[in-house]
Amino acid sequence: MKNDEKAVMGLPTYLLVAIITSAAIIAIFSMSIYNISKDTQYQNITNEVDKILSEAENMFEYADSGTMVTLTVNLPQNMKFMVFGGLPENNGLAPSTLTLNEVTSNDYYFVMDNGRSTTGHTNVRFSGEQTNEISILYPGTYDLKLELVKENNGKTYVKIFH
Repeated sequence: MKNDEKAVMGLPTYLLVAIITSAAIIAIFSMSIYNISKDTQYQNITNEVDKILSEAENMFEYADSGTMVTLTVNLPQNMKFMVFGGLPENNGLAPSTLTLNEVTSNDYYFVMDNGRSTTGHTNVRFSGEQTNEISILYPGTYDLKLELVKENNGKTYVKIFH
């Protein structure tokens, strides 16, 4: 009987291939979990934005001036900031000025910590607590106050403040 020593000599190679394959599978699985987590957090932010927009649009269309609504929103930590009443200006940096621009008062956007920026447009004109400034929100839980205000110039705004 002949002893086959090739099997013993090839064992370290087989183990190395198995370890590399397992590490690649674990890395792919970990990246998938990470991406699903980020997508879920992004979806949570868009749900909170939709909640604000839905209430603001209802107020803007059907409510009387002076109507105030309180909403509880939870903005996750992976969001840098959210702006109502403006458009991005500084490549993912928070606005340098809070002054409201009439042309962009019905725009909104938010920036994620990975630099992803999402913008939107609606028929509602937004403002901050003062009608000449934008509303900016940072991560956290807020009891937002939305107030419908008709200005002397005839324009109607939904103030967003906390």
